[in-house]
Amino acid sequence: MTGPRDLLADPVPPLSEDTIVVATAALFGFRGTVRRHFDSERDQTALLSDDSGTERVVKISHPATDTDAVDLEGRAAVWAHQADPGLPVAVPLRTVTGQLHGLSKGRHLRLYEKLPGEASRPAPALAPRAVKEYGSIAARLGLALRGFFHPAAQRRLIWHVEARREVRPMADAITDTECRTLVRATLERFERNVAPLWPGLRAQPVHSDLTLDNLLLDNDDHVCGIIDFGDLTHTALVADIAAALASVGGTRTGHDLLSTLALFLDGYTDVAPLEPVERALLADTVMLRNAIALILSAARSAHRPDISQYLQSRDAGAWNVLRELDAASPEDVADAFGAQRPRPSSSALLARRAAVFGTVLAPLTYGEPLEPICGAGATLFDVDGRSYIDAYNNVPVVGHAHSRVATAISDQARQLSTNLRYLHPRAIELAERLVASMPADSGLDTVLFLNSGSEATDLAWRIATAVTGHTGALVTEFAYHGVTTATTALSPEQWRGGWTPNHVERFHPAHAVGPAVERLAARGHRPAALFVDPTYTSDGILVPGRDCHRSLTAAARQAGAMVVADEVQAGFGRSGDHLWSFVGAGLHPDVVTLGKPMGNGHPVAAVLARRADVEALGAQTEFFSTYAGGPVAAAAASAVLDVIYDERLVEHAAAMGDLLRTRLSAGGHDVRGRGLLLGLDLGNTGVAAAVLDDARRNGVLIGTTGPRSDVLKIRPPLVITPEQVQQVASVVLAAIGTAEHLSEERVRTDA
Repeated sequence: MTGPRDLLADPVPPLSEDTIVVATAALFGFRGTVRRHFDSERDQTALLSDDSGTERVVKISHPATDTDAVDLEGRAAVWAHQADPGLPVAVPLRTVTGQLHGLSKGRHLRLYEKLPGEASRPAPALAPRAVKEYGSIAARLGLALRGFFHPAAQRRLIWHVEARREVRPMADAITDTECRTLVRATLERFERNVAPLWPGLRAQPVHSDLTLDNLLLDNDDHVCGIIDFGDLTHTALVADIAAALASVGGTRTGHDLLSTLALFLDGYTDVAPLEPVERALLADTVMLRNAIALILSAARSAHRPDISQYLQSRDAGAWNVLRELDAASPEDVADAFGAQRPRPSSSALLARRAAVFGTVLAPLTYGEPLEPICGAGATLFDVDGRSYIDAYNNVPVVGHAHSRVATAISDQARQLSTNLRYLHPRAIELAERLVASMPADSGLDTVLFLNSGSEATDLAWRIATAVTGHTGALVTEFAYHGVTTATTALSPEQWRGGWTPNHVERFHPAHAVGPAVERLAARGHRPAALFVDPTYTSDGILVPGRDCHRSLTAAARQAGAMVVADEVQAGFGRSGDHLWSFVGAGLHPDVVTLGKPMGNGHPVAAVLARRADVEALGAQTEFFSTYAGGPVAAAAASAVLDVIYDERLVEHAAAMGDLLRTRLSAGGHDVRGRGLLLGLDLGNTGVAAAVLDDARRNGVLIGTTGPRSDVLKIRPPLVITPEQVQQVASVVLAAIGTAEHLSEERVRTDA
C-alpha cells in the first residue's frame, strides 16, 4: 500500500494546445482542434472536435501518476460499465504513454467519447427528484464496483479519510481562528466517534469523489455521465457516500440542507440499504470530508497561488455544510441520516409521556421505569447498558430482533406493500400453512387476516353472532380478549367502575357453565360464543384439564354457542406440546383467533373458521381491512413459522418449561401452567409486586396476573437458553424469599 500522495506538491507546466493536438493525432489517430479546457487540480483535460463534428475528450495525467494508477482507473470504469450497462460511465477508448516533444517525463493520455450533459451543476439548483436520482446513481456505482479488484486500489491519496492524520498539521494554514477551531474539533470528533469503528465497516473499491463536479447532467437534471475515477480507492463505503453528500449539500442551509441529505439517502437506499452503524457514522464522515477539503484548500492555496481561485472554488459549500451540521441539533441530524436519535433523559420522557397519553393508558410496569433500547433472543438491553432476561413478553416468540423475521419484513417492505384487493402469493401461502397446522378433524379451512388479536376476537364475535343469531357471550372470570368496544365487553379484566355488560356472563372453567347460560337467559340473551384462552393467562394461569374442556365444549354447543379458542397469548408453540395450545388442552373450537406473537412484533393477526360459518357473516357484510394480510405482514408471520419449525421451538419450549417448573417448585409454591407459560401463585398482591421490582433490579423481567395480581407470570421468548432459565429461577426464588421475609416483618411490626 502506498502512502498518501499530493500530486500538487510537484507542479508542472500544462501541455500547450498545439502539443495536445499533435499528440492526439499521433497517439490516437484523431485529428481535431481543442475547443475547451476543463478545470482540474492535477490532470489536464481538453475537448477536441474534428472537421466532421466528432468530439473526443483527452485526459492528460500528471507526470507523477504511475502506470498502475492509470490502469486502475481505466479498468474500474470498464468494470462498472460491464456490471451495470445502464450506468453512463465514461470509459477510456484507449490509453497510451508517450515522450511528448522533449518533456522529461512520460505522460499518460486517455481518449474518451464526449458524453452529453454538463458537470458542476450548483447543488441548490437540484430539485428533490434530481437529488434522489443522484443518490440512486451513487448506490448503483457502489454496487457495480463491489466485485472489482486491482492491487493499486490500496493507494492512499492525501484527501482520503485514511490520510487524515497527515493532513491535520496543515490546519495551521487556515488563518481564521474560529474556522480553524471548528475544523480541528471535527477531526477530533471523527477520531472519538468514528475511527474506533472504521475497521469494521463494509469496505470495497469506491469512486471516492462522486461529486457534482464529476457528474454530467442534462437540462432536466438527469444523470447522463459519470467521469473521473482518479480518486478511486478501497475504503469504507461510507467514505464514498460522504463525498457525494458533501457535494449535494453545497450552500443549502437549515431544514433545506437536512431535507436534501435525507432525499439523497432515500435514493441511495432504494438501491442499496445501509447498515445502522453506517447511518450512525455518516454525519461525522461528511464533516470530516469537508474538514480535509478545507485544510487542503488552505494549504495548497498558500503553496500554489497560481491556481488558488480554483482550489478555493468549493470552500463556500464545504464551510457551509460543516457549520450547519455542527450547529444542528443531534435529533435533527439523526433524522436526516436515518440514524438512531439520542436518547432523552428519563425524567423528560416521563413528562412527555404523561402530556401526550393521559391517564387512560396502562401504567408503566415497574416503579423505576425500564427503558430498553435493543434486544437479542431472550435478552433486553436498557439505555444504561444493563442486560435483562425477558421472561415476561410473549410477543417476540422467536426472540427479540430475530434476524430471519427482521430480514423478511425489510426485504418485503422494500419490494411491495399492498393489500388483499390485489393478487399476491404471500398471504395465500401463509393462510394455507395455517390451515394445514390445524387438527385434521377440525374442519377449520378458512382464514381471514387482521392487524391485532383484538380485531381477531372482534371478528370471531361477529361470525358467531351471524351464525347463531344469538346475542350473548360466555367468558371466564377475569378473561382478557381485546380493546375494541366489542372485545372490551368480553374482557372482565378491563371492566371498571362496576360496569358489567348485559350480554356477557362469566364462568369458572372448573365449574359447570350451565348456571352462566341461565343467567344470560334471564336477561334475554342466548350465548352466541364461549371464549376460552386455553391457558387462562389473565385468570391466573390455570390448567383445568382435558376433561373440563370436553365438558365446556359440549355444554356450549348444547346452549347453541360456538366455541372460540383465543390463541393470542398462548399460541405459536408456547404450550410446548403443539403449535396451538387448544390441542393439548383438549378443546375443540369452532373458531381460532391468532395475534400477538404471530409477527414477532410486526402487527398481524388471523381468524380461522369453517367456510360455512364465515359465509354466514359474508351474507350480511363484506370483510376487508386495508393492512390485514398485506405482503409485509404475511412475510413476517411466515418467517415466524419457519423459525419455530427450523429451531424446533415447540420441543424446546417443553424442555425449558419442564426445567423452569422443576427449579421454581423447589421453593414450595404452587407452580402451574404449560410449556413456557408458568404461573407462580403467591397469594399476596403486595409480595408479588415486590418480587417484580426485585427481580427487575437483578436482571430478570416477569409480570403478574390473576384477579388480585398475586400470580407471577413467567413467559419468556421460546428461544430462552437453559442457562437463562436457571438464572430466572434463581432470581425469582431469591426475590420471593426477600419479599416474603419483609412482608412477615411488617406484619409483626404492625401487630
